[in-house]
Amino acid sequence: MKLHRKLLVYFISLVLSVLLAFGYINYQITHSANIDNERQILHVTLQYHADVLASRYREQPGPETLRHYLRETSRPPFSLYILNQDNQYLLEPPAATQPVPPPESLAQASSGQFHTDGRLCFWERRPLPGTTWQLLQIYHSQYDSNLLNSLSARMLITGLIILWLAGWLGLIMSTTISRKLQAQTRAIRHQSTHDNLTGLPNRLLLYDKLEKAIRRFHEEDGPPLALIVMDLNHFKEVNDTLGHDIGDRLLCQIGERLQALLGDTDILARMGGDEFAILLACEDKSRVRQTIDRIIDALQKNFLIKGLLLETETSLGVACCPEHGEDARTLIRHADTAMYLAKRHNESFAFYDSNRDPHSLKRLTLMGDLRRAIETDELELCYQPKVEIAAQRIPCVEALLRWPHPIYGYIQPTVFIALAEQTGIIKPLTWWTLETGIAQCARWHQQGRPLTVAINLSPRMLHDLGLPDEIRALLDCHELDAGYLELEITESAIMQEPERAQLILQRLHDMGVKLSIDDFGTGYTSLAYLKNLPVDEIKIDMSFIQGMLGNRTDAMIVRSIIELAHNMGYQVVAEGISSEALFRRLAREGCELAQGSFISHAMSAADFDEWYRHSRWNGAAAGSEPAVVLPLSRDNDPA
Repeated sequence: MKLHRKLLVYFISLVLSVLLAFGYINYQITHSANIDNERQILHVTLQYHADVLASRYREQPGPETLRHYLRETSRPPFSLYILNQDNQYLLEPPAATQPVPPPESLAQASSGQFHTDGRLCFWERRPLPGTTWQLLQIYHSQYDSNLLNSLSARMLITGLIILWLAGWLGLIMSTTISRKLQAQTRAIRHQSTHDNLTGLPNRLLLYDKLEKAIRRFHEEDGPPLALIVMDLNHFKEVNDTLGHDIGDRLLCQIGERLQALLGDTDILARMGGDEFAILLACEDKSRVRQTIDRIIDALQKNFLIKGLLLETETSLGVACCPEHGEDARTLIRHADTAMYLAKRHNESFAFYDSNRDPHSLKRLTLMGDLRRAIETDELELCYQPKVEIAAQRIPCVEALLRWPHPIYGYIQPTVFIALAEQTGIIKPLTWWTLETGIAQCARWHQQGRPLTVAINLSPRMLHDLGLPDEIRALLDCHELDAGYLELEITESAIMQEPERAQLILQRLHDMGVKLSIDDFGTGYTSLAYLKNLPVDEIKIDMSFIQGMLGNRTDAMIVRSIIELAHNMGYQVVAEGISSEALFRRLAREGCELAQGSFISHAMSAADFDEWYRHSRWNGAAAGSEPAVVLPLSRDNDPA
């Protein structure tokens, strides 16, 4: 409506401007024509008066004849005068109030014009035949009054007619133009805020809707929000194999299927490419989980496109307001991060976790703090004993890294070790652990405790060809025999580059370092490689150990691993022993070593020394009663 009024006013203003311009041009043309006409009248009448006056003067010479004629003919708009040779007025000089031409004009020209009291006057003089005098006539122009009166009447009538026509024409044209412009504006606005392919809102509109929803949450106690960002796995293969037409149709069908799952207040948007986003208003995470499950179920069903049945897989990332961010930009970034984390770890979905975000402020802070902690020895190395089940003594301890952060408290090892691996700090972190662990082990040996220290080795370190020589240098520095160092390596670390890993492990084994495969059963170690690896020990993952008392499958897996290890000449360590029942069961299965909270939690070196002196696991070696009375025979019940 505002545009409509603007167009109407503009059109009427344009018409009035044209009308005024036309009137001005008409005025100028008429003005010029009238001036020429009045000058012609002046010239003709002056010539007439001169001829008549000369004739009368010949018949009756004398001043009275001239004076009488001047009085008869000098009527508005004409004034008639007699001038001598010096341009002085004779007989009937003009009154003081009568307009006359300036004397200098009379001396220089025979005709001209001048203004007096805002009026235009024309004058002309010519010799009076038969005398030495001149006849001067002045004409008072009638142009201003006559012309303006005539033009004003015409312009008024013409203007009213044109204005009336212009008003209606402007109303019709402005309405038509306004509607077309509004339609085009709506179309352009829709194109700028919606995806051309699917018709769904695009990233720009989602950002706007998200900002408004967050504002309502803060200012009007609106509901909490959840932003789900989803990405199609292997969509590029569909485009490359079947063509972009099939890919486009697949995206459209996915959009339709997702839209059918959502409520009226939910917003589905296409972020670009094969990425979609869903904005939910939710009171708790249960609705988010329900929506995620429905999305996964819906997209697991095949899509029929041009006779082809296509399957899809998705990765979803979720960020909640206010938990994961309180502005649109942060929520979108965090949901994107969660989605990429889910994709990287082969998960269907993931909620945002700042500890896993490679770009979070906390993570960036921890990166610098971790490097400084290594340089200033702020890290702690704790030790958890491994018990030899049969002898019930402690031959080995596992060194476990701890980081007491001055601000965040104890940081989970899975967090800062993963951070170190991603940022390249893992090498100095590993060497700090090796240096500290070997040094402590050497001190125990000096105190008469011939313990072996087990240290976890990062997958990245396993591919360093200089690792064996550097470990040899550390052992020599602390005068510790290589047989008292045990390195624990995960299955996945071995299988990243198996040939290179086997070469390095063989060199370490030749040095006398003990090698153990950690978390056995959770990776994908090939038995063909396993039989050729120079390892001494297999460590069964706690996920199997903790379930073996109540789960026949876990019990059978543990028994199978123990038998496999014994047949290949390896000893077995069971981690995660949390009860005496588990300890006794593993003893019946023939497991050599046990580790877990039932024996002891990880502790500092000083606390371990105190614990070791009074430990019941140390009494058996001194002739005391055993910590656990073991069964005499193996239980054949796999459960």
